[in-house]
Amino acid sequence: MMTNTTASKVKLIWDTNLAGTVFLALAAVYQIWIAHCNESSVTWRITSSIRHFVEETWHKTWVGIFNENNLMIQTVGSTVFIFLSWIITNVLFLTADLMPSSWFYRFKIQEKRNAMIDKRKLLKAMCVVIFNLLVVNLMFLTVSYPLVEWWGALSTTQSLPTFGQFAIQLFIFRICEEFCNYYGHRLLHMPQFYKYHKKHHEWTAPCSIISAYCGPEEHFFANAVPVTSGPFLFRAHLLVSWVWTFMVLTTTAVEHCGYHLPFLWSPEGHDYHHKTFTCWYGTMAFLDVLHGTDEPFSNTVDGKRQFISCSLVPVKSSIPNKEQ
Repeated sequence: MMTNTTASKVKLIWDTNLAGTVFLALAAVYQIWIAHCNESSVTWRITSSIRHFVEETWHKTWVGIFNENNLMIQTVGSTVFIFLSWIITNVLFLTADLMPSSWFYRFKIQEKRNAMIDKRKLLKAMCVVIFNLLVVNLMFLTVSYPLVEWWGALSTTQSLPTFGQFAIQLFIFRICEEFCNYYGHRLLHMPQFYKYHKKHHEWTAPCSIISAYCGPEEHFFANAVPVTSGPFLFRAHLLVSWVWTFMVLTTTAVEHCGYHLPFLWSPEGHDYHHKTFTCWYGTMAFLDVLHGTDEPFSNTVDGKRQFISCSLVPVKSSIPNKEQ
């Protein structure tokens, strides 16, 4: 029989990973369904048409734009894709930050901090982030290219996976990233390495673009390596790696956005980490619970807000901080 403490830890892990769990469940149901469909069914035809469209689009990109040049598409192509993905995943939050009187403000987690973001500070951060995304990423992809080619990862010519295989790959990549991210993050908080991480923590009340605000050393080893670890180890198709990277950029934008918005996964844990500099080093909770680094966050009112809200009422209103 589970104790109250154990039950609360299990609930914390469940609430933190609910969105991913729902995605995997839907992927499993879809895969079972499509496996029992015959080739004349509407579902099968739609699936085949989508797959054909993706393959044709990829082939046109691979041949038409990059002239079947592996080095160019894996370095320049990936760098451009990551940068455009960063713009897409941050534009909404950035707009909200620059319009503090907007509807978004009532969902602000640390409403007393960064209520009005210093535009000079934000511009400085954006310059650092753009440098990391364009220069450091290109350097990382270029330096790692010989190893990637030797290992046979990030292929541009292998067959694309089925939707079920794709979902399983995303799950594996998520676990790989979590292990690399958690232990790498804890390492950066050790006194002898914190100088490389200190820049990122200049923002105690983060906004979405701060996810990539750090020194080049940290971006190279603590951002790029964890994200690419899964696709590299399991020799994923380059397109799958790009989709995975877009999902990571979306996740980390939400983690740093500073808003607990309805129907999105909760950024309360990482926001608390920026506020206190301690605890909650991962994003999936299970390693934090395993090592006890979920505390004191899990024992605070912020920890009670670590769930997906399905209400337009701000979580801080439904679960108020009685000490304030």
